[in-house]
Amino acid sequence: MLVAFTPWLLLLSLAAYGLLLWVIYAGALRRSRFAAPVAGAIAGLLVGVLFKIQHWSGSGGLLMGCGLALAGLYGAWFARKPAKTRLDLFKLSYVLSLGLWAVAMGLGWRVALPWLSSLLHMSMWAVLLDFLYGRYLRRPPPARYKSPS
Repeated sequence: MLVAFTPWLLLLSLAAYGLLLWVIYAGALRRSRFAAPVAGAIAGLLVGVLFKIQHWSGSGGLLMGCGLALAGLYGAWFARKPAKTRLDLFKLSYVLSLGLWAVAMGLGWRVALPWLSSLLHMSMWAVLLDFLYGRYLRRPPPARYKSPS
């Protein structure tokens, strides 16, 4: 199926993935010991997608292994994190949907791919919007008035 991207849709996608890189950079994961294994799982996932595009052998196993590794490693890091916010839950939903999407792609479950792609996009936008709201739009609570006594 050929999908035509309009220029504004392409710019919106590029801006969204740029913001997603910014969220990753601003997060606490990059300063933990889970950073290298999670980055390795993401790199393996990208290589698996490229193998799948080229129809090379081993793409299914690579996608399934890296998708499960990504979901497991990020889930373990999330479980060890002491203070969890709404943004952390949105990030977890994004990583889990990415891992499930990779497993479905590796197994060839074409029926599940549109549903998982929709879940992936919704969770990505939830992460981005909550990050922008929490960082730039939310105002601090007003200071309480103290009576001079």
